[in-house]
Amino acid sequence: MKLAGKADGTFKVGYWDTAQGNPPSNLIGQIRGTPTLKFIVPSKKNKRNSNKKKMVKDYNGERQVGAMYSYAKAMMPGYIEKLNGEKDLEKFMAKADKYALPKFLLFTKARATQTITKALSTEFRRRALFATIKLSKVNIDLVKKYNVNTKENNVLLVLKDGDEAPVVLEKKYNLKNGIKFLKEHALKKPYYEDEKAQAILKAREAEKSEL
Repeated sequence: MKLAGKADGTFKVGYWDTAQGNPPSNLIGQIRGTPTLKFIVPSKKNKRNSNKKKMVKDYNGERQVGAMYSYAKAMMPGYIEKLNGEKDLEKFMAKADKYALPKFLLFTKARATQTITKALSTEFRRRALFATIKLSKVNIDLVKKYNVNTKENNVLLVLKDGDEAPVVLEKKYNLKNGIKFLKEHALKKPYYEDEKAQAILKAREAEKSEL
């Protein structure tokens, strides 16, 4: 099986030469003819430390790049909170604090969730909590609160503890820059394995037991 990647890196594409034999059916299902296109993502039924179970979908659309790309975008998983207003932000903050996760906010003009955003939220799942906020009148208070530059199409920032100002991604919002930025500020490992996160959670439990 050989792999190729789309230019922006948000998808990985593999192909299997059936002249050498079909792939194991227990991995990707039956192959009844060629070319056969399948889309594979981890199952939501996986345990938090495993991606063993897969969801396999057959692609039956047009064999055109545009159609296949649209299908892949629609099928991409995303672990993103969509916020509208201060109340949603409060819930987001509480959820992140529950697991001692760093908080990333993307202020965006995009109408739909971008593939870059889905890819980042998946790559850093359980190492950070990712939210999108539409640059609109509904969220004007949040825009002012974080001093967001509304001339930009995308503004990605990470919230800091206490009164410390948020750190903003100064470079163009793309997958390469986004990964570098999140690596700098996200947990090094999933929260249930990360020493820093576990220390915070244990200290919190100790405080509760003393009350």
